[in-house]
Order: sequence, then C-alpha cells, then structure tokens
Amino acid sequence: MVGHLVKYTKFYSEPIPENPIELLFDIPKEELIVTISAINAYLKPIYNSFFDDSRTTQIDCIRVLFLDTQNPFHHSHSKDIIIKYKNEFQENYNLFSRVTCLYALQEIINHNEFVEETPEYTFDLRERIFKFLLICNDKILTADENYKEDDYEKLGDDFFEFFMFRELHHNQYNEASNSVNSFYKSWSLFEALINDDFFGSHFKNYLIDVFGTDDINEFFKKQIWSYFKSYDDNLKFNYLNVPIEETEALKILDKLSERQIIDIPPANDLRIFDFLQIKKSPLFRKEENDGKNIISFVVMDNILFVEKTYSLLINDFWFDYLKDKEICNRKDWGNFIGASYFEPFLEKIFNVAFSNKPNYTIRSTDALKFTINGNSIEYADFYIREKQNIILAEAKSNYLPMVNGYKTVLTFEDYKALDLKKFYKDYGLTQLAEKTIKEFHKYKSLIDDDGFNYNRKVQLYPLLIVNDPIFSSSYSSFVFKRKFDEMLDNEGINKKSKEHNIKPLSIINVSELLEIEQSLEENEINIFNILDLLFSMSDIKNKGNAKDYNFLRTITHVIQRKVEKDKLIPERVKHLKWLE
Repeated sequence: MVGHLVKYTKFYSEPIPENPIELLFDIPKEELIVTISAINAYLKPIYNSFFDDSRTTQIDCIRVLFLDTQNPFHHSHSKDIIIKYKNEFQENYNLFSRVTCLYALQEIINHNEFVEETPEYTFDLRERIFKFLLICNDKILTADENYKEDDYEKLGDDFFEFFMFRELHHNQYNEASNSVNSFYKSWSLFEALINDDFFGSHFKNYLIDVFGTDDINEFFKKQIWSYFKSYDDNLKFNYLNVPIEETEALKILDKLSERQIIDIPPANDLRIFDFLQIKKSPLFRKEENDGKNIISFVVMDNILFVEKTYSLLINDFWFDYLKDKEICNRKDWGNFIGASYFEPFLEKIFNVAFSNKPNYTIRSTDALKFTINGNSIEYADFYIREKQNIILAEAKSNYLPMVNGYKTVLTFEDYKALDLKKFYKDYGLTQLAEKTIKEFHKYKSLIDDDGFNYNRKVQLYPLLIVNDPIFSSSYSSFVFKRKFDEMLDNEGINKKSKEHNIKPLSIINVSELLEIEQSLEENEINIFNILDLLFSMSDIKNKGNAKDYNFLRTITHVIQRKVEKDKLIPERVKHLKWLE
C-alpha cells in the first residue's frame, strides 16, 4: 500500500506552533515514551512479519493514545477525532507511521523540561500528544517542498531514480521481517564471528567489554526471552520487567537503554532520520519501580531491538571496537561479513529449500570460480537450475550508510552530484548485468551441471540477493529493474534470442528468502513460479498497475499471497533448537 501521512496543518487547518515540543511539557517523559512506543508496536506487532497500515489499526492507535480502548465507541473520548479522520481523509491516508513515532521519540528523548508527576489526564493533554505526532508528519514531509515542477522535465526517465534516493530517508523504515528469523540471522552471525580465527577473540572481548558476557548462547537466550516475554497480548505492547537480582540480564538491558550523547541535526538536514540514538539504545529504562523489586524497560521500536544484534551490531562492532582500536580496515570487515557469514548463510538456506528436489542443480561461490589462462574468475554467487530455467544470482551483504550522500538527497542538484556508477557497482547490479548475464554463454560449459542441455533455449532469471532491505523495497526494486534493462541495452544484449530469454530483474532480501524456505522445501511453491508471479504483479504494462502503483509490488507481496503464515519461519528455526 502506497500511503500518505496526514499533516497537522491539514487535520487542524492551522499553522504549526512555533515550538511544538512545548505542547508536551505538562506530561512526564516516561508517559510520552510509553504512549508513542505503544502506538509504534501496534503498527508492527512482534509476531507479524509485515506492517499493519490498515484503517482499523490507525483507529486503534487513536484509542490507545486517548486511553480509550475499554470504552464503547458511543462513550469514546476520541470519537470526534475518529469521525473527522474517517470522513475527511481517504483510506490510504495514515495518521501514524513508524517514522512518525521514531521522529517523535527522538525529539522527546532530547528534551528534559517535562513535568515529573503524572497529572490527571484530560482530553486536552492527550490531544497534545496527538497534535505533536501530526506535527512530526509535517516535519517528515517538509522536504517535499524541494520538489519543483520543472524537475520532471529536467529528469525525464530519471525521475524515478531521483525519487528513490529522495525518499530513502523515509522508506528505509518501511521494511519488516519476522522476529524469530531475525534472531536466527543474528545468532548465525555471532556464531560465524566467534568461530573465526581472526575476529573470534576480538568479538569475545567486545561482548565482555560492552555486555559483561562472552557466552553467545546466554546472551541470545536473554535477548529472546526478554523480547517475547515482554509482550503483553492485551496491551499489544513490549515492556520488560526484570527482577533486580537478575544482574547479568540487567547489565545487558542497561547497555541497550544507555542514552548516547549524539548531536541531532537540524530539521532540514536529512541525517535527522538516522535516529542513531534509538538505534544505539532501543530501550528506555523507567526510573520508577513502583515499590517493587523490578526494573522496567520500554521497547521503543521492536524492529530496532531485534536488529540491534544483527545489522546494527555489524556497525557497532566495527565503529566502536575494530575501527577504534585499528584492528583491521573496513574492507577486511566487509569481506568477512560477505564471504564468511552472508554467502554461507544463503547457501544453507538454498541447500535446505532444495534438499527434496533431485531435478534441481545448485552451485554456489567456490563452485562458480574458474581459472582461465591462469586467471581466477568469480563468475557468479549462485546458479540454480530446473530444466531450462536458470537463476543467476549475485549476493550483496553491505548496508547503505548515511555518510556517502545517497540517503541525504534533497534537491535535483544533490541527485546529480551522486556517483551512480559506483552505487550500482557496489550493490551488485553492474556485475549482474555486465558479467553474470552478459557472459553466461561464455561460462556455461564450465559449470558443473551434467543435466544441462546446451542445445536448448534457456530462461535466465537474474536475481540480486541483498542484506539491506532498502534495496528490495518498492521504489528501489522498480528503479533497479529499469536500470538493469538499461545496462543490458548499453551492453548490446538482446533479452530475447534463439539461445535465451532474459527475464526481468528480481530482488530478494535474506529475510524474505528465509520466509519462503519451508514452502520451497515442502514443494508448496516453485521458485521460478514465484518469480514469474512477481513479474506479472509488478509489470507496469499490465492494466491498472500504473494507476494503482502495483508496479511497485515486491517479493513481499508475493509472499503474502502465496506463503502460509505458519510457514514463514522454517521448521529448523522455529523451535530454537539452534540456540541449544
């Protein structure tokens, strides 16, 4: 769903107050953080793999905000707000988004002028929180003012590429995955680190220094237990209540709630959307323990809490330890993540998914490295064949950082200053188009695949497998697909010939790959049929796709349609036996 945020200026038809944060000073900080974190949790419950941006959930969030969930609608405190929302705004207009909540939390964390005592709440006080969240929507969308009518004419076919970069700061937070799968990815990364001859000892030292433990199993048990045990089914909200005698758990959780001194950029600087304070410390420790021997923590964003031990750890361990102590360079660290963790992790998924399919041929990494005239050639990362259907995949483990300018495009001039050639090379598209696909017929005879019929036409499925979900999101997938076609044209590659038919580019992230593993293993879906369905669902030439934005559909939309909910977590992951 391509939704729109409702601005304060549209809902109330009045200018934004000069200092919006002052609306909240009569409410305790803890109450504000609890309220907004609860709304954030409603948008992506911990057991869901996807965001819930339905109108029903938006209205539920209103009632949470106004402490109104137990009242019948005709006695609802928020009835007038709900009626106004339903009557004046179309179905795809949302009051609350994850970015709304993160933006508001960041603002609140960085102020200390709030009252300490909880007041007797009135409609006015609760509406102030509502108003502040809508003002955050205005702030989030302020950058839209940089769009100019002549940008369309200047950019022509490049407009979608400009728009992709222009919206990265917001869209990077619109992707989600299953929590159990995310913890499994994290554990697999930890295991690869611990067992590495070079990084293993450094990583143990890092865990001891930061969290007071080097026991990976205990660390994960505490993380997973804290996360799922903290969820209140009635409140649909995460909070951690930890007995004070649980000193080891408290040390870990205290570290994850430790407030960092980080300068917040001005509102017109897109780096403000990095939300680094919340990423570093996704928990908020409540000061009051209500006279009980319990310490309470609020999970401000359940995705960032889970991701803390995966994507964020990749950065934290690098910046706070490896780089700080000059132990290795960024390339060494990146090579480890790609070659020692990411590619073997994907290889295991494919081996399990196709374990019951003798008619499939799977080749990966070292099996696709060839020596020709004394030169070592890395042809591709993965080759998957069924009959004459062949997936040729490149895997990219790197994340898109904030510092290189790709997430801070405000204007046409910012876009034109980007090094796009480097961008598409760094994130695998160039190699996939100009080598893996272009030179297939050159290298096909070197691939160890006795069942392949060289005399018949092949269907080639180019695939990017990414670690950073931003690249498999709607706008990025569409732009990468168009750019891929452009690269093929520039290389003089005919997509349809006597020898081959080159399908459109597909992009899948590692979390989505985990979500289809079980269904692939049980032969409930076919990987090539899944990709064909994606092509059909997202083809801009199909009737209605352009008008309804269906051309922005991704593999996630296919998964929602074709994979049963109870199969989104592989059986080998679901019961946490890997943790034992």
